[in-house]
Amino acid sequence: MRFLTILFIILFGISCSNDTDKTKTTTSESVLDYVQVDSPNSFAPLGIGITVAPPEHGQNGKYFIVNKNIAESTFDYMNNAYIYRASKDKEALLSLYGDYQNDTNKNFTENEYKIDVEYNTTSLNEKFTLWKVDDIYYTLSTKIEDDKDLTNLSVLYVNSIYWHKK
Repeated sequence: MRFLTILFIILFGISCSNDTDKTKTTTSESVLDYVQVDSPNSFAPLGIGITVAPPEHGQNGKYFIVNKNIAESTFDYMNNAYIYRASKDKEALLSLYGDYQNDTNKNFTENEYKIDVEYNTTSLNEKFTLWKVDDIYYTLSTKIEDDKDLTNLSVLYVNSIYWHKK
C-alpha cells in the first residue's frame, strides 16, 4: 500500500511538472516546436528564400519555424485557411501530415517550368500538394472541399519561386 502511495505521488509530481510552453504542439507521434517569427525573411537561416509568404490578397499571415527545419506560413485566402510549408528535409515535412494518400488522378505538372506537383489527402480530410524546386520541398494544404483554389495557388507558388530566383 505504501509503495502505491509513493508511486502515485511520483506520477502526480511528474504530470504537474510537464512543460506548458505554448509554442509546442503535441501530435500522436511527437512534440512539434513552433517558433513564431516576424516575416518570411526569417527563413533565410534555413536556406529558404522569401517565397514562403501568403499570396498577394492573403490575409492574417503568420510565420513560424517548426522543429528548426521547416518554414511555415499560415494565412486566409478567399475565405479559406491555408498552410504553406518549405523544408530541405522531405521526411520531416511530410511527417506533419500523418497518414496521407497520393491521389494520382489529381497530380499535375505546372506548365511553365514543368514542375511535377503531387496531390495528397490525409486521413483527416486535409488536402495538400507537394513539389520540389532545386533542393527544397514545398507543401500547400487546406481543409476546403473545393480544391480549385488549392491547385491554382500551388501553381502560383511554383511560379513565384522562379520569379524570386531571377
